[in-house]
Amino acid sequence: MSETITIPRPDDWHVHLREGDMLHAVIGYTSRRFRYAMVMPNLSTPVATTEQASTYLAQIREVTPSDSPDFRPLMTLYCSDQLHADDLIQGHSEGIVKAVKYYPAGATTNSQSGGTAMMDYSHIFETMEANNIPLLVHAESTDHTVDIFDREAVFLERELALVCERFPALRATVEHISTSEGIDFVNAHQQVGGSITPHHLSRNRSDMISPAFHADLFCKPVINSEKDRLTLVETAISGNPSFFLGTDSAPHPTHAKYGKDAKAGIFNAAYGLEVIAEIFAAENKLENLAAFTSVNGSIFYGYEPSQENISLHRSSIDPEKATHISTENGNQVVLFGAEEASQWTIST
Repeated sequence: MSETITIPRPDDWHVHLREGDMLHAVIGYTSRRFRYAMVMPNLSTPVATTEQASTYLAQIREVTPSDSPDFRPLMTLYCSDQLHADDLIQGHSEGIVKAVKYYPAGATTNSQSGGTAMMDYSHIFETMEANNIPLLVHAESTDHTVDIFDREAVFLERELALVCERFPALRATVEHISTSEGIDFVNAHQQVGGSITPHHLSRNRSDMISPAFHADLFCKPVINSEKDRLTLVETAISGNPSFFLGTDSAPHPTHAKYGKDAKAGIFNAAYGLEVIAEIFAAENKLENLAAFTSVNGSIFYGYEPSQENISLHRSSIDPEKATHISTENGNQVVLFGAEEASQWTIST
């Protein structure tokens, strides 16, 4: 099968660019593919002030390759006790701060400074609602009595539903949706959007744990059932404007991924678009690819879709694709999606 489709340059509404040598190693994979990138604030020291966001933005720009002239990182602040309403308003008015990210404490990488209950930050959400500042939510319960595959649904019911009821005009995003319950929640709330990742669209929990545990597919929230995956696919390919691409590309060196304390995160910035394209092609829905990757998120966050195009070409030729990258310090990072990427060529 040979197909070519041209779409506006995509945006990534959820990405981890990291810091130090990891930032150097991964930045080009995002900057050369995407226009806007919503950058997560969970560094080793959380990005919780406008000054920290400005410093991080400067670090990103310093290492962005010169062949990425239209790359536009969007900075976010970490919802924690260090986040203050006055600073948030100032950072937003200055165009530095674009959103606030809420992490449940202990849910994922560098989330120790997160919250134990969303409503503890009602004063922050009130400020955000009044100033039209979006809230990005890692929707996952940290109650260890809750089955790991049910933690998204439980969090939405126990936590985010209360916030949406109290602050009905607050724009919120359920990030990296992993369940049908997540889809239902977004559809039930007009002001709520949902980002979906390449790995949650293309893999299920059997891929992760059968016949053995595959650490390279371990992420938070975890990849869920095949039934959930099919619901995500059905939603993504439908063109529903409430849903959009957020890769949640989250690189870790292999020494941190393998072992009894495997870090949660999948690095998919290199091949995520190819994975998405393969799904849409398999479902004969390539005509809706642009909506998911390039239009819906821009409109939800109040931006114009890109005027620049990229082309994706699918061919029966299977060139070998790299499966790892190395940082300056010699650490290796696994690339997700090499199999799908071998079917596609992307050009600008």
